[in-house]
Amino acid sequence: MKALTPLPLSELPEWSPWPARLLGLEPWSIPVRTTKKIEQEYDLDKYGSCLKFFQNSNRDDLTPESILNYQQGKDLTAPTCVSVGDELFTMPLGEALLHQDLLRLEALNDAMKKARVVVELGCGYGYNLWRLHQKFPDKLYVGGEYSKNAVKLASMLFKNNPTIKVQEFDFYTAHYGLLDSYKASGPMVIFTAHAIEQLPSAVHVIKTLMPFGKMIQDIVLFEPIHELYDRSLLGLLCRRYTEVNDYNRDLLTCLRRYSEIRIDDLQAHAFGLNPLHPTSTIRCTFK
Repeated sequence: MKALTPLPLSELPEWSPWPARLLGLEPWSIPVRTTKKIEQEYDLDKYGSCLKFFQNSNRDDLTPESILNYQQGKDLTAPTCVSVGDELFTMPLGEALLHQDLLRLEALNDAMKKARVVVELGCGYGYNLWRLHQKFPDKLYVGGEYSKNAVKLASMLFKNNPTIKVQEFDFYTAHYGLLDSYKASGPMVIFTAHAIEQLPSAVHVIKTLMPFGKMIQDIVLFEPIHELYDRSLLGLLCRRYTEVNDYNRDLLTCLRRYSEIRIDDLQAHAFGLNPLHPTSTIRCTFK
């Protein structure tokens, strides 16, 4: 990995306000991750802003990458603090975003070669689907997303690309109907990227996917895993960060609970664009 500069943990407060918040030295209101909060934080604030940016640009050449860069709100050459495993580093923001992309492409690579349909649950406006499409253009890409503004933005971004489709989706529904349309389309890969983190429990997701087990070839999850944080200082900070932000804390426990699921690969804390909320990768299959 290029452009990595080691950073001592003692210098983390210079890069993030969270150590002071977690120690109670700065005010912070602990949120409850309700549907209402998700709508405000993501549909209205995050994706609503992206949609307005796209609509006001009056340009037809904007890509999902253009939207992602706009979301950052800062210079992509500026250094940012990241984590790799249990160590901290600084690197240019643009390089960090690229490494995050490469991590997902590498983890999905083998599964993608055999799949016909690729589904991302909680896909936002489809950035990850677009990146995968660039490498594997012969697949059908399907995204499910709760935010209406994100779905609307995706319809504009991919209006000339019939192989990428994003539609409304709710993790809490009793049946994931968007998968029904693709039962006869061939082997399916399902993945998530910092989406299950929004759910208090992963139990419902796993149970709802089980009826589709025969059509799902692989499930690849790019999620922070609370159960993997150790008792080191960085691990304790990550654990507390998850708790005060009311992020998911039972994903790995749920996967291990069901005998129908086999975990084929697990990489803890592979990369943290936010070093207190690093991405782990889990690849699993239905037996």
